[in-house]
Order: sequence, then structure tokens, then C-alpha cells
Amino acid sequence: MNTLLDLLFLVNVGMLGVGHELDAIRQKEWRIFLDWTGLSEEHQYQLFTALHVPLFVWIVWRWQLPNFQLGFDIFLVLHAVAHFVLRNHPWVNFDSVFSRFWIYGGAALGLLHLFGVLL
Repeated sequence: MNTLLDLLFLVNVGMLGVGHELDAIRQKEWRIFLDWTGLSEEHQYQLFTALHVPLFVWIVWRWQLPNFQLGFDIFLVLHAVAHFVLRNHPWVNFDSVFSRFWIYGGAALGLLHLFGVLL
């Protein structure tokens, strides 16, 4: 870790990758992405969970690239917008302060990191 911006980026990864994604499993978020597959709910859960392994390997592999960090920051913001837009969807259950902390806190820290990099 070279700078405070690097530390902030890693906190952002933790906000999304640990906090929100563990909460997403609890909230059964896989239904939004995988219900169309016709898989059982158990298999949707297993696929959703398993797909996070290559996703996190990719994040760890690329995290030190400045363009990756910028893209991740933008993703955090767009991710929060998507959650806001879908907040009334019957399968979106991220309505607790705890759930919103990971989503919107990650977006806020993503913006902070983005501004820190760009300034």
C-alpha cells in the first residue's frame, strides 16, 4: 500500500466486496440476476456465490491499476443508483440502515476516492 488513496480504494473494495455482498447473500439478491435461468433458488444462490470468486480474484489482480480504480469508483456510484432505482422492487430488500450503509457508503467513498485521484 503506497498512499492513503490506495487505502481508501481497498476500503471501497471491502465495502462492496465484503459488506454489501455478504448482505446481498442474506437478502437473496441472486433472484434479481438469476431468476430467469429457471434454476432452483438453491442453485441460483450457489451460482451467485461461486461467481464472486473469479470476480474478487480479478479485483485483487487489477486493483493497483489507476484506470481500474477509476472504473471501480464509477461502478460504486452506478451500483448505488441502481439500488435506488430498484428500491421498490419486491425482491430488493436492502431497506435497513445496515444494508444502505454498504451501498451508499461505498458510493460516497467511491466518489471521495475518485475526486482524490482526479484532483
